[in-house]
Amino acid sequence: SLATAQQSTYKYSTPAPPGVAFPDTSETRLGTLRFTDGYPSDATAQTLFDNLDFQRAVQAYLLAIPAVSQATNRDAILKLGPANYTVPIFENIMDSRSTFLTANTSTPYSWMWLDLRSGPIVLESPPKVLGAINDMWYRWVVDIGLTGPDKGKGGKYLILPPGYKGDVPKGYIVVRAPTYSLWVPWRSFVVDGDPKPGVDLVKKFTKVYPLGKPTGVAPMKFVNVSGKDFNTVAPSDYRFWELLNEVVQSEP
Repeated sequence: SLATAQQSTYKYSTPAPPGVAFPDTSETRLGTLRFTDGYPSDATAQTLFDNLDFQRAVQAYLLAIPAVSQATNRDAILKLGPANYTVPIFENIMDSRSTFLTANTSTPYSWMWLDLRSGPIVLESPPKVLGAINDMWYRWVVDIGLTGPDKGKGGKYLILPPGYKGDVPKGYIVVRAPTYSLWVPWRSFVVDGDPKPGVDLVKKFTKVYPLGKPTGVAPMKFVNVSGKDFNTVAPSDYRFWELLNEVVQSEP
């Protein structure tokens, strides 16, 4: 009978727990959302999907800032010469033409862009520097110089690309890189207010070459970028996404 059917339906119905509600409408910062028995209308579903897309785009932007900053830094360096053999160096300290987020104007900086896509490379670092290697996502890889394994005396760093399974010869400070692209910055130090002694050490001792080819395949190129326009800050227009795509396509 109808009464029996109603009793059976009510017998198995369960009140919604506190805080779990199925309102017909919900007022939100996205506007009024409309539901039927908890099921969204077509317009409400579209609004919610659009909002999810927006949230994910914001998260993608925030998470990608380090990689896109590195890509911007890379492009600035590679305008001066090829990866692995080009060393921008601020021989006369930075000034307002240098666009950076955290740099200072008290010590000379040198840095370079390393590319491991052709295999392991050796970096010979100079003495009396303070620096590090960062990967494409701005993550720390290893210290170089005073706080690194060479203890400020200079050293031979053998840098292996991601997933490298070949032989690893002895006599090197071995670094296993998490990305194919790396940024290597360091500071040298002024002597009695003069940056030249530190800069000279960088020019004299810094070398990069493929493993097994200590004579290198190209001469080191030191470029004085003091007083020149040099930008390493990520763009905030559509170019941001183009740079991010370049990173995603070039890294594992």
